Amino acid sequence: MAGEKVTIALDYSHNNKLTLEASSYNDFTHFLFSSGYKLGKIQAGMDSLSKLEPYDSLILSTPNNTNLSDQEISVLEEYVKNGGSLLILSSMGSDHTNKTNLNKLTSKFGFEFLLDGINDSVNYINLQNRPLITSINPHSITENIKKLVFSSGCSLKILEFLEVAQNIKIEVIATAGINAWHRFFNGTDWIEEDYPKAPIIVVVEYFKGKVVAFGTLSMFSSLGSEYGFSAFDNNVFIANTMKYLTSAAIHEGKVVTVNLNLDLFYWANKILNEQNWESVSDVINLSLKYFKDNFDRAIEDIKSIREEKLHTKIEYEKKRKVMEESSEDKILEMVPIKRKREDLEDIMSALGEVTGEKYEISIDLEESVINESETEKEEVEEKEIVSGFKTSDNLQYTSDDAKQFHKETLKNAIWHGKPTKDFEKFLRQKKMREKIQKTYEKE
Repeated sequence: MAGEKVTIALDYSHNNKLTLEASSYNDFTHFLFSSGYKLGKIQAGMDSLSKLEPYDSLILSTPNNTNLSDQEISVLEEYVKNGGSLLILSSMGSDHTNKTNLNKLTSKFGFEFLLDGINDSVNYINLQNRPLITSINPHSITENIKKLVFSSGCSLKILEFLEVAQNIKIEVIATAGINAWHRFFNGTDWIEEDYPKAPIIVVVEYFKGKVVAFGTLSMFSSLGSEYGFSAFDNNVFIANTMKYLTSAAIHEGKVVTVNLNLDLFYWANKILNEQNWESVSDVINLSLKYFKDNFDRAIEDIKSIREEKLHTKIEYEKKRKVMEESSEDKILEMVPIKRKREDLEDIMSALGEVTGEKYEISIDLEESVINESETEKEEVEEKEIVSGFKTSDNLQYTSDDAKQFHKETLKNAIWHGKPTKDFEKFLRQKKMREKIQKTYEKE
């Protein structure tokens, strides 16, 4: 087996829907070829072990309007028991809708497809029969998987095994959400009922072999980007599944699921076609080998590029800072001691150039200028009046009197160029006290 390609066969002998030629599954077919798998078809039934033994893994999509024979079921069980791997797929309504007996085979491995269609009333994509699956358990198949779309699918039922329990291990690796419900065929009618946390993907280790099963074909579809092969993590899940089922057959190297940039993926495929290489793996391995052989030089080049980018960034920051400071200085230079409307308009225009925003004057500058002039006039008049030592009724006072009044009352002695009433009252009271004091001194 060393050095040979992993061979995967698809069942074509039971009117199966998943085929390499079906245009609705182009993306999946392209994935298989570009991943380096060698593909085969089983067209004459699976009634002998010799037909299956050449293949490392077998994909059995749901038979349609036909049954598996008892001989085929026995051969498939023996194939897995001896170390073969099997991917079993069903669809909404499972055996009842597809008119087949697939559950007769799956019961050998400890599970059955329910006769139902799984839905979710809260977490779904466009339609409730396209539930978004986020309840995913740790497994090599679910590595890097966060969300799956499980469109038009059925759920699973885990059976209890007593006779061969020591030779079978069953794991449910994904379940529907807590808002899941299903339409279930009870043998007579279709009924609707809640079905939270319904099992939908199962992994079985059966003697030496492996089985993975789930009840949807839509996950392989190329027809709907919102629910098919390219929806959320569906393609990574399928890639992981095939890697898991074929890993025992690989003796050289390790299969790794890689998320490639789409442009790089198309470029790699172009190289494959032009150079007649076998798979994308060849391109990746060659790239990694070149990187390994030239590691020191490559690291130096990377460091050089990073340093150049860092230097460019630093220089840019310096220039930007200088420009900002220059702009700020320009604005500050425009700020006059006596601000006029034209001055503020120039300032706001400069601010707009720096910030990219528009500024408008929200106060009446003419009134502000008048008020400033009046304030200046009042200050002059105040000085004149204080130095004149007279009020309107010829009361004498000094600047010291005004200061004392302000100190005692925290009020202005002069307002709008005239002594305030409180200040005049203060002066009269002061004059009265002085008069009383003089009278007292004479006595």
